Amino acid sequence: MKLGFIGLGRMGFHMVERLLKHKVKVVAYNRSPEKVKKIAREGAIPAYSVEELIDKLPGKKIVWLMLPAGKATDSMMKKVLQLLNKGDIIVDGANDFYKNAERHDRLCKKQGIFFFDCGVSGGIWGLKNGYTIMVGGPKNQFKYVEPFVKALSAKGGYGYFGTAGAGHFVKSVHNIIEYVYLQGIAEGVELLNGFKQPIDIVKATSVWQPASVVNSWLMDLTNVALKRPDFKNISPKIGSVTIDELRKTAKSVKAYAPAFEIAAKIRQDRSKKFILGKRVIAATRREFGGHAVKKK
Repeated sequence: MKLGFIGLGRMGFHMVERLLKHKVKVVAYNRSPEKVKKIAREGAIPAYSVEELIDKLPGKKIVWLMLPAGKATDSMMKKVLQLLNKGDIIVDGANDFYKNAERHDRLCKKQGIFFFDCGVSGGIWGLKNGYTIMVGGPKNQFKYVEPFVKALSAKGGYGYFGTAGAGHFVKSVHNIIEYVYLQGIAEGVELLNGFKQPIDIVKATSVWQPASVVNSWLMDLTNVALKRPDFKNISPKIGSVTIDELRKTAKSVKAYAPAFEIAAKIRQDRSKKFILGKRVIAATRREFGGHAVKKK
């Protein structure tokens, strides 16, 4: 097995590390050569141009793009398409709207290239715990992609969901649930803080962890975030970038998702309301995704 991998950002680098741990041969390229050199020291085959990456892949070539959705992915896909042969495969792991995956699929089909969209969840913990991967694309070609998906995933943590667009759609719904769940936790912390006598918030979230029906990994990470020495210095500004994509996803299926709409509005709110709750969301996002936080 040999995979071409483009994009060694916060998630991409760890994904390549996990592939290498599972004895997958990876040819890795990144716009900044420092990341390529670093991952090469861990066993990846370095490539310092897209052309070099393609040249180092044998036979039926499979190229995984792990870049930001939008212009970065669009331009890279067009460049890779010029270098691939009929029957090769492109995998897109960006957080993207499913209709963009359908558009990419049409673009690939014009040149006889197979396209897969893979929603990837797991954040900065994916290297250790494995990722959750949601796949869309041609079913008769999935056997070529599945070994890489399986190596990346936690046990039982991947699935093929249908033709192009299905993977990104399932991932967007996953993110909508994440928004709502984090909002619920944040509201709980705000309520605890408003009681007439002081409530130890860290103790409350700790007590909820072992056996409560609201216990979850997000609750565990919230507890970790609350214990951080810098928690009180974190700004309530939340740097979410997927709100428009998720709103388009809900609208596309005429969904009734009022809890998500409230959660999205709170993330964009810059008023002095719900300050503690917004700080909890920002801090917990840092714990699972390594998302940057601002200091007040």
